[in-house]
Amino acid sequence: MKKILVILGPTGTGKTDLALRLALLAQGELVSADSRQVYKGLDIGTGKMPNKLKIENLKLKIKRGNGYWEIDGINIWMYDVADPKDQYNVARFVSQANKVIKNINIRGKLPILVGGTGLYIKALTEGLSNLSLPVNLSLRKKLNEFSKEDMQISLKKISPERWKKMNYSDRQNPRRLIRAIELSSVQKIKLTWPNYETLKIGLTAPREVLYKRVDERVVERINQGMIEEAKRLHKKGLSLKRMKQLGLEYGVLAKFLSGEIREIKGDKGLIKIMQGEIHGFVRRQLTWFKREKDINWFDITQGNFATKVEKLVNGWYHQAHATEN
Repeated sequence: MKKILVILGPTGTGKTDLALRLALLAQGELVSADSRQVYKGLDIGTGKMPNKLKIENLKLKIKRGNGYWEIDGINIWMYDVADPKDQYNVARFVSQANKVIKNINIRGKLPILVGGTGLYIKALTEGLSNLSLPVNLSLRKKLNEFSKEDMQISLKKISPERWKKMNYSDRQNPRRLIRAIELSSVQKIKLTWPNYETLKIGLTAPREVLYKRVDERVVERINQGMIEEAKRLHKKGLSLKRMKQLGLEYGVLAKFLSGEIREIKGDKGLIKIMQGEIHGFVRRQLTWFKREKDINWFDITQGNFATKVEKLVNGWYHQAHATEN
């Protein structure tokens, strides 16, 4: 049985730092499960760069490849796989990440799925119900150019079973045909997911600690050039409307570039507003992950948490290999 290690948790907990450390331990490669790190050029604001002060024995030599970054010899996949002008979705993520994980396994490495986008992690490791599946805007745009008859033919080819279950009224309804094709396309993707044995590691901390780390990180990223990054993206054609859709840091940056926010510091400044937005995001992440099962949680405020994680992963990984051999 193939293995996959999952490192998850709210923003600001050092997931990528820990994952890189574990990759050295277990001969692994990272697969980012972050809904915005998939976009090209969104580097500083999405935290693609790990915190070098907390990574031991890494010189942080960074090379950028096609859909991945290589950090001191360790690949982080699913970076830079989409144009920020386009809407990305969970279906594309599942399709692309499946191929990446299969390739990692073929090369004898351990896939380490790391990120804070709970929907992406759940979709990849468990699949999604039809009700949870979001709209695929790019697919819908193409299908809207089809005639009703063309959509009927497409659905018959993609999913004869779903076509048979539809009544006459549904078969004549373009909107329902589009949704059926959408669901059927993703269903085929999910069926390619192999039966992995999964170990989930969750990183967390008291809420006030997470808020403090978020606040410090916002200031650090401003100093790293996050505002200049947003200006470059806008100059290259990323509209402020689209930047707002990307949310969080980039949503606030769009308001700053448009003049809605006039200051960087102060109670009504960019920094304060951005920190508040991310605090809200942390709360939503905590709520999401609280519902999930089979997660081994570790509090990052405990000084020896990383050692405990290493011990757990080491036993799980090497025991599996001993059994296989």
